[in-house]
Amino acid sequence: MMKRFAVLLCGVVCAAVLLAGCSHMSVKHLNRQHWTLESGQSLPMKFWRFDYAVVPLENRFAVRGTAFPVQDAIPRWAEYIGDLWFSAYLSDKEGHVVASDLRVFQPSKLDRAQGVDFEFVLKPDTLETDDELYITFGYRMKLTANRFDDVTKSPGDPTGGEVFFASEGALTRY
Repeated sequence: MMKRFAVLLCGVVCAAVLLAGCSHMSVKHLNRQHWTLESGQSLPMKFWRFDYAVVPLENRFAVRGTAFPVQDAIPRWAEYIGDLWFSAYLSDKEGHVVASDLRVFQPSKLDRAQGVDFEFVLKPDTLETDDELYITFGYRMKLTANRFDDVTKSPGDPTGGEVFFASEGALTRY
């Protein structure tokens, strides 16, 4: 009995190691653009448009810009940010992520005209000069009509409390 358990445990551990070794983050499903240094660019996603520039730093790159909500994609009643994070992803031509960074933002009023400023730092482990690289962004957001709708309303409360949620990001592939 103990011997069978040891063999089974060994098999489970080996399978977990193999799966972990074969997995990678992928952004192939997202809108991407060629990686261009020091040039203002704009990348539209489903719910946000990212206007940005890539600036080389010592041994890494900064991606600086502003994200604007896509006007027709987000309901007009969604005026407050309850939860928001952005990610920047640097990937190869197959969509495998070679570097990424994440920023989490404080709850605030959504200013559609001003947008949300961001800065990411990307530091790939290695970069070959002939690598074809792409940049894309990810996000997760929860928007509400009123500042505390998502925390003060109970489930099923007919007096409001709408929440708009959207997310795009890298996926783990095996």
